[in-house]
Formats: sequence, C-alpha cells, structure tokens
Amino acid sequence: MLAFDVKKYLIPSALLAAVTLTACDKAPQQQFGALPVDVYVVKSENVPVISHLTGRATPTRKAEVRPQVSGILQKRLFKEGSIVQQGEQLYQIDPSVYEANVKSAEAALASAKANLHTNKLRAERYRHLLDQKAVSKQDYDDAQANYLTAKANVEAAQATLKKANIDLGYTKVYAPITGTINRSNVTEGALVSVGQQTALTTIQQLDPIYVDLGETAEEHIALRKNLTEGKLLNDGKASVEIHFTDGSLYNHKGVIEFAEVSVDETTGMVNLRAIVPNPDNVILPGIFLRGDINQGILPNATVVVANGAQREPNGITFAYVINDKGLVERRDIKLGSEYKNGFVVTSGLNVGDKVIVSNIQKIRPGMPVTAIDPNAASQQAPAQK
Repeated sequence: MLAFDVKKYLIPSALLAAVTLTACDKAPQQQFGALPVDVYVVKSENVPVISHLTGRATPTRKAEVRPQVSGILQKRLFKEGSIVQQGEQLYQIDPSVYEANVKSAEAALASAKANLHTNKLRAERYRHLLDQKAVSKQDYDDAQANYLTAKANVEAAQATLKKANIDLGYTKVYAPITGTINRSNVTEGALVSVGQQTALTTIQQLDPIYVDLGETAEEHIALRKNLTEGKLLNDGKASVEIHFTDGSLYNHKGVIEFAEVSVDETTGMVNLRAIVPNPDNVILPGIFLRGDINQGILPNATVVVANGAQREPNGITFAYVINDKGLVERRDIKLGSEYKNGFVVTSGLNVGDKVIVSNIQKIRPGMPVTAIDPNAASQQAPAQK
C-alpha cells in the first residue's frame, strides 16, 4: 500500500480556509458600507402656473356672402384671396328687371299722388258746401273717406317704390365686413337666387384671430379654487404663448378674452378663447395650435427635480430621501404642474429634504448612504446615473 502523507494535504487546506475566512470578513464590510449618492435638496420657489392646452384657430369675424335678389350674375369684381374692405362691391347681378320695377313703382306713385290731389280738393269743397247746407252729411263723409283712401294709396305706392329701389340696390353685392375673401363659388352667367344654400363667397377677418383652447373641467375648477383661496398671485390678465404643431414658437403673444361658463358634454372640456395678433396672416383658420397660458404665480411652492421622482407601474409616485440617520427612506409623493426640469410637489416632501437622484436601482429603504456635495446638487441637479 501507498503511504498517505497527511502533512502534504493539511497545509494547503489550512491556507485555503484562511483565505476563505479573510474574504468572508471583507465581504460584509463591502456589503454594509455607505453607498455614495447624488442628492437634490428640496427648495421652495415662486412657480408660474402654466397650462399647456391644445386648440385650433378661428376667425374673429366671418361672413358668408349670399344674394338678396335672384338673377343672372354678370360680373365678379374682386380678386380671390385678397383683402376686401367693408362696402366694396363684389358682384353685379343683372339689374334690368329691377330697374323696370322701379320705373313701374314710380309711375304708380305718380298716379296715386294725382288721385290724392283730386280727392283732397273734393273733400275741401264738400266741407264748404256742408257749411252752406248745399250737400248732405253723407256726401261729405264719402268725400272725406275717398280723400283718406287716396292718401293711403300714396303711402303704399311710396313703400312699393322704396322696396323696388332696395331690390335694385341688392343687384350690387357688397362686402359686409373687412377681411380676406375666399374663392368664388359661382361664376359669371350663373343664376343666383334668394335663399340658395351655397354662399357666393366667404370673408374672414384674420387679424387679430381667435384661438379656441380646451381645458379639462378638473383643471378649470382647480384654477378657480386656487384663485378664490388666494393661492395664486394673479393680476387678472392671462397671457398666452402660441406654439405650432412642430413646437416652434409664434412671435406674438395673445391674451385670454373669456372662458365659457359651461362644459362641453361630448368632450368634458371648458373652452377658453384667446385673441392673438396675426398681422401677416401666418395663423390660418382651422390650424391646430398649442397655447401655454400663464395663469398666475404659485408662491413658495415645493419643487423637486424630475429624476428625483420615481413612478411605479401602478401609478404611485415616490421619492427616496436621506433621513437624519443617513439611511434611505421612501416617501410617497403627489406631483402638481411641471416646472423647469422638475415638478411642483403638493404633498410628501418638505423644504430641505435630501432627495436621492442617482444609483436608484442599487438602493433600498433602510440602507446607509452618503450624500455627494448636497449644496452643489441643490443648485443644479445632476443627471441620473
């Protein structure tokens, strides 16, 4: 049999055990050492309350030009897409029939005036004869009735002549407002009629222009509540910054003109109407826009940087803070509006709390951590690692 050398195997085994014990001693030290983290010190600021709403543009004035008389369209007197002035003639309808009606009404008026003259003289003559007992009272009454009838016929003829002149005037179609005129829906030679469904053309006033924005009923109620309770500093004027769909900023600001007092039943939104300068007609009716409304200042609001707020899949928002013992503590928080690179915190955090913004995946509640330069972090939040 081969002799078994115990010493040969005991010495390496003892060395292996010593190395293992040394590694075990060092592992807990690494495991329970304080993890360095970046923090953001929660502070308070006067935060502008800005609502980011979407909507579309509508003209401040819009007029559909329709014919007031029937006839053949003879001329179109404007350039499509141009700016027309109120009172400028747009179309000419064939006036021949209406000129004849005016002549006929003038003749009828002249005949009625002649008849009135005759009956007036007869009535005056019968009055003198009645004083002399030369005519009966009945003859005098008949003469007076004929005179009053002739007088009424003159007034009716005058009204008919006035109506004929009005109709003749309607053969010239004028612009009811100043604005940009659209294309013409009819051409020369077309028959137009009173009450037709198709408008001849449309005029829209685009400077200034309305932007109708939709705000949820909940946001509207919260705003009114904050204003009523004095939580917002507001001078009564809400300015609006307009952005196009590509995100670019329109170079003119608008103001809120009014808010509707009812909620749209189909959308659940409250309509806010802003009036915006549009000197170059850059904003066209129907275009979708975004309006950022400065609704006031929220004084001394608690603010946290964006990467300090964590969100769970179930919608709960929380933050990790360093407590007085240097341990990680979880706080469930509620966020308000966005502000710069963070959020307004409505509950869960206090001014001075140190919110952890790095190594989020490595920390757990109760772990010891060490803040890295919290004063510098409070001035500018670092990027999340």
